[in-house]
Amino acid sequence: MGYHLRPMSDQAEDPILLSLREEIAAADRDLVAAFTRRLQSAARIRSHKQERGYALVDPERELLLLAMWREANDGTFSDEALLELFETVLTLSKRESAR
Repeated sequence: MGYHLRPMSDQAEDPILLSLREEIAAADRDLVAAFTRRLQSAARIRSHKQERGYALVDPERELLLLAMWREANDGTFSDEALLELFETVLTLSKRESAR
């Protein structure tokens, strides 16, 4: 077919590939740490709202957050991908902060 596949052992020893994979691993650790901070804050917000009798969901705040996400996007994410990530983060935050 014209493809020249290198043996897996070459990939395992490729210093550029190893470095790039470590960059991804570091970014993944940062994501988990950032999401953990977000969940902790969301849990405190939920608790505070419950104590005060406030509605747990604030659609206006969610729209403001989405606008902030869009402003922070440097174009790396398509609008569709950013919206999908935003909705996923909100869904997980709501579910996990309720635990």
